[in-house]
Amino acid sequence: MTIGLMSREQFDESDRVGREQKGLAPLPWQKRTLDLALSLGLLLLLSPLLVLIAVGILLEGLVRPTSKGPIFLSEPRGSEGRIFRIPKFRIIRMDVFRRISGEQKYLHIKPMERVPENLTTVGRFLKKFYFDELPQLFSILKGDMSFVGPRPWPLEPYYDELERGIFRKKLIRPGLTGLVQANKGNPDTLDEWTLDYAYIGFMASSRSGWVKLGLDLKILFWSLRTVLQAKGL
Repeated sequence: MTIGLMSREQFDESDRVGREQKGLAPLPWQKRTLDLALSLGLLLLLSPLLVLIAVGILLEGLVRPTSKGPIFLSEPRGSEGRIFRIPKFRIIRMDVFRRISGEQKYLHIKPMERVPENLTTVGRFLKKFYFDELPQLFSILKGDMSFVGPRPWPLEPYYDELERGIFRKKLIRPGLTGLVQANKGNPDTLDEWTLDYAYIGFMASSRSGWVKLGLDLKILFWSLRTVLQAKGL
């Protein structure tokens, strides 16, 4: 199950609605208001940390030539039927990035980051606590992403699913976190497809915007717990 976020009956209903959804799931104004207020507030609150991280990346680059490079990296992601770029603090060595990205059809940084030897010293710390994801707050403020929703996919699996007639990553605005991440480490959770479709169906349902906002807040709470326990995204 899913840590009390929904009952099994709600999941079954939302999963069915999500799989039958044809167009974009409408997002209530309450959800967008939360995204704007929370992203702006966090950017202001965390601005000293953001500056400290940027300085740390630059200083390590001065000491270690293999760690020298830009503060941010971004890669294209597919969502809502369009392509946008998702920013992150750079946590990998640039020699690794140049070598592997040159071999890829579509840029995908995450596999590079799974190998500890590919990471910078600052990058290992940022990855452990997900601080490398903080620049995505700008994407939320801009409206490319939401705080809660299915995670945006790299272009290769995104296009692959579309060609197979699977539209779960096209039906709703992507999120910084979602039901999948909120349930990380829960041995009784449902599969990723069901969790994505259940969220899409819940947002596409006739429930009030306040009820939908309530689910987002629950997901954010449990996702924060995942981050604090360092279970991984």
